[in-house]
Amino acid sequence: MRTSLALRTSAVLVVSLALGFATGCSRDPNKQKQRYLESGKRYASEGKLKEATIQFSNALKVDHNFAAAHYELAKAYLKQGSMLPAYAELMHTVDLQPNNIQARIDLGSMLLAANETGRAADQANAILAVESNNADAFALLSSIALRKGNRTEALAQIQHALSIDPNRANFHAALGYIQSGDPTTGAAGEEQLRKAVSLDNKNVTAHLVLASVLQKKGDLPGAEEQLKEATAADPKNIPARASLADLYQRQGDTAKAEETLRQASDDLNDTSSGADLFANYLIRTKQLDRADKTYTDLISKHPKSAPLKLAYARILLLKKDLPKARTVIADLTKTDGGLPDVAILNSMLQLNDGKTNDAFETLQKAAKASPENLQVKLWLGRAARAKGDMTVAQQSFRDATRLNPRSMEAQEGLAQASIDLRDFNGLAQVAETVIAIAPQSPAPYIWRGMAEGSQKQYDKAEADFRSAIKYDPKNSGAYLELAQLRLLQQHIPEGQVLLEQSLANNPNQSRALRILVATLMFQKQPAKALSRVQEQIAKAPQNGDMYSLLADLQVQTGDVKGSLASAQKALQINPNDGSAMMAFTRAQLSQGDPARAIENWQQWVKTHPNDAQAYTVMGSLQEAQGSQDKAIESYKKALQIQPEQPVAANNLAYLMVESGQNTDVALSLAQIARRAMPDSSNTADTLAWVYYQKGNYSSARDLLEDALKTSPNSASIHYHLGMTYSKLSKSTDAATHLKKAAALAPNTQTAKDAEKALGQIS
Repeated sequence: MRTSLALRTSAVLVVSLALGFATGCSRDPNKQKQRYLESGKRYASEGKLKEATIQFSNALKVDHNFAAAHYELAKAYLKQGSMLPAYAELMHTVDLQPNNIQARIDLGSMLLAANETGRAADQANAILAVESNNADAFALLSSIALRKGNRTEALAQIQHALSIDPNRANFHAALGYIQSGDPTTGAAGEEQLRKAVSLDNKNVTAHLVLASVLQKKGDLPGAEEQLKEATAADPKNIPARASLADLYQRQGDTAKAEETLRQASDDLNDTSSGADLFANYLIRTKQLDRADKTYTDLISKHPKSAPLKLAYARILLLKKDLPKARTVIADLTKTDGGLPDVAILNSMLQLNDGKTNDAFETLQKAAKASPENLQVKLWLGRAARAKGDMTVAQQSFRDATRLNPRSMEAQEGLAQASIDLRDFNGLAQVAETVIAIAPQSPAPYIWRGMAEGSQKQYDKAEADFRSAIKYDPKNSGAYLELAQLRLLQQHIPEGQVLLEQSLANNPNQSRALRILVATLMFQKQPAKALSRVQEQIAKAPQNGDMYSLLADLQVQTGDVKGSLASAQKALQINPNDGSAMMAFTRAQLSQGDPARAIENWQQWVKTHPNDAQAYTVMGSLQEAQGSQDKAIESYKKALQIQPEQPVAANNLAYLMVESGQNTDVALSLAQIARRAMPDSSNTADTLAWVYYQKGNYSSARDLLEDALKTSPNSASIHYHLGMTYSKLSKSTDAATHLKKAAALAPNTQTAKDAEKALGQIS
């Protein structure tokens, strides 16, 4: 028994020791990180980039300074198109391994793509400090020189690279590209490109450039052959497929062009850029109706392809086929809800439905999950603007410009946010940035002109608006801004001519029409104003805003029935148009039907529960009817949705002090309104009245005196100023303004209060 026990004990010890040894090995950090690295490489070689990314990240959790893992992770990010994470990993790599030549080449190429030519050159020079004859470094310096416009330097550097390594296809392709751009060396360039493809028939860039050269020569069969070779060399290459389709299109063979693009979307259904090829063609050629059969067939063939469904949903939204779009997007949400593009599509539907808050929240979640996604940032900025959260809007568009400084959508969004915030310094900065990127684009000159106009630099503003017109003679916005400048300078006839030019260039430019109508009404020509709007509606029959303008004009000229019909037409064109609903409300009020107007807005907020402006309008209507408690409730709801809704903040602040509520809260609300509307006499009046209630009479007086300059016939301002002067012991001034208030608003509560105060003074 004793021997048997000893043997068993010995066996247990052996097993335990063996297990302990194995566990010790598995916990060896060096072996553990190496296993993660090798596993990641295997995944990468199989094209499983997400899995590779996870394994490389696991290796870095074991050893954050594991340079090999940083570099492999950078390469995986590059293949996925995640440029900012790739950049960060390359920076880590060269910091940890300064002599990693290929990492420096990759980093330099990335910096060059971002137009960071100086920093790209630093990488090339760092390589040459280690390897003075590194051909890749000289090739990089050649590309940098070419980007800077120095063709002579570019030629010298690539030729030096070739002298070191004469059999590199990429170098011959680069030399051929440079030479083919000059008619005097075009033949030599073609020869170099042919040399490149002979050395490496899978060099797609060489095939593409050679095809371009042959196409310019008129050798279309030769160009077609090269593009087919490029496609065969890399079946997933989008430019090769697109260029081949474009060649067929130029030859007038539309059927072949369409089949090439359709086949590309079929073959490359696993990528967005591939799935979008045929969709983009249909959008460009305005053949959206053809998308149904093509994309339903493709989706039926590839039912798990999210990119195909995304392309189809995008077309359905453009077609305004919302029922089908909802079905496709709902399916995508179930199967691929984590994709940022799916979040964008859902937010687009939510914005269309007036669910601004929901869209905003959807995009905020997407931005948190995909912080480097340009489109998510753009749509978050748009949703924030729609919500009225201009701080988030501006920051989102700033983030977008950081992700891609050359994105005009991002720069335009940032410019618009700056305009909304009246941040003209910021607007000028955006303009200067875009002028440097795209000096012949009209938009930045318009933005800079607006910034200059805000500072009364009218000559500079005019010069910029005219520059915009020079670069785009049909630019409606440039004529509109120049027209406003002329009107500001009291050149009314010239301003009207410019507004007409704006409308001629863009018949849907309703803002130009509104300003033109305002000038005609100022000139006391209501009949002409009505006629002009009707004339423009005939040219732009689906412009709801123009019907809203017509409705307002009809109210002013006494045609209430016509006004109701025009406002209803505006709502028919766009049932979610708040300005059309406002025009309809004004028509109802002109009929003497405020209760019906309130009912309509109550119905509106049921279908647009996140519309802060709707609650604000409803509160104003309730306040006008004397329902102060209901008005306060509506204003509070508006501010829950949009905490800085200026009109709601202003009106709620006024009602709070009138009803003896917390003056500190009222002060905060009045200050919000004043910041958003610094030129409004109403916000000045409200803030002044809050100051009065808090005993700050000097500040109240200053605001009210300034407000009277723009609203000299406001009974409320005169009454509040009279009361303020009374507190400042200026009885004569107090009496003057109190009498004026009573005279301006006879038979009102303001008049009664003014007369009562006058009795107390005397």
